[in-house]
Amino acid sequence: MQHVPTTEQLSAAGAEGREVVQLADKKLLAVPDDASLGRDWFTTRAAEILAAVGGLQEGDTLHVMGQQQLAMVVSAMGRKAGATLVESVTPRTSKEVTQPDGSVRKESVFSFAGFRTVHQY
Repeated sequence: MQHVPTTEQLSAAGAEGREVVQLADKKLLAVPDDASLGRDWFTTRAAEILAAVGGLQEGDTLHVMGQQQLAMVVSAMGRKAGATLVESVTPRTSKEVTQPDGSVRKESVFSFAGFRTVHQY
């Protein structure tokens, strides 16, 4: 994921003594706005991401978010390695706040509620 994990996410990820490994080089998550990027670009980038976190093996848990195609190939590689995929459950509450000039600003707050397994269909 590109955002900094919350304390609650890190605590839940590390439950039961699991080691939490995060991608340090967030630049690897950037996908250029280039409509000509092909399969090879995405698979190469996904391999770089997995190498940067030390690889994956049977029994690992993988939380992938971000640009759809890159997330799909990282997830596929994780499944192939035997990892369990999870997603964050983050309910959003929104409110509209009237500004002094009469305009309205919408505020959204996301709250971490846990991880759930991503099933394969």
